[in-house]
Amino acid sequence: MSSPLFKEKIYLKADNEQETVQNGLLSFVDISRSGIQILKRNKAFKVIEFIDLKFPFSTENGVWSNRVKEILESSVFKNHVDGTEAVYSVSEHNVTLVPSSLYSEKESVKNFEFFFGDSKSMLILNQKLSNSDTTGIFGIPIALSESLPKPIQSSYFNWLDSLVDSSKAKAHVVVVEKQFALVIFKDGKLVLSNWFDFEKPADVLYYLMASLETLKILHSEIEVVLSGDIDKNDEIHSGISKFISKLSFAKRPKNLTYSYSFKEIPEHRFPFIFAAACA
Repeated sequence: MSSPLFKEKIYLKADNEQETVQNGLLSFVDISRSGIQILKRNKAFKVIEFIDLKFPFSTENGVWSNRVKEILESSVFKNHVDGTEAVYSVSEHNVTLVPSSLYSEKESVKNFEFFFGDSKSMLILNQKLSNSDTTGIFGIPIALSESLPKPIQSSYFNWLDSLVDSSKAKAHVVVVEKQFALVIFKDGKLVLSNWFDFEKPADVLYYLMASLETLKILHSEIEVVLSGDIDKNDEIHSGISKFISKLSFAKRPKNLTYSYSFKEIPEHRFPFIFAAACA
């Protein structure tokens, strides 16, 4: 039998063994195009373990669905979530938002296809945001959905729902592989939520500045918060820092406490799954 086509890239362990056998542990499982992440927390909202299972990035839905199925059926994954209540989310960029007052489940497929084209092979789902009068619509491959327990959440919407509205102009940039999410608040309101593909680090700066210009926000007045696959002084950070003076990296949620081992990874690295653990 061939070995699984994934590897355990990160495993942050609990402070003591007793924490891993507590009753009522929750496992938050987030599925992306390049892997599966598992974050465990207890009822006291202490995050005790984190596992990052990586596989080659794929844009082809069939390949992606098969890889996820292989991991979910593996002894490695089952051993990590055994004895816990698992909550599943999917990290995908094909998401759109509509005012809840205008949302119609009958029209959700049309709304999705307006932006992303034919959805015959997709399961179209919705998720109400609690912090605003907004409903999110997202799609995942049907083949993928068949491997996952229901309900299935959007990790992007979980994260978006965790953001605090700012009376000042504020932008959030989340870099994931060769895509990034851009969210902008102005005068306490969400004015932009979009995903962009990029080839070069300079593309991130270009789309950010173009979006600010469209919204008539001066780059000298915007606060930008970075998270995801980005580091201080790398090409993306360096490019943005030449034009944005109010620049910082995101912090982990303050309503969670963390095992000591979490000091090993930057706080801004995995924003989506930490937002899910706050629920």
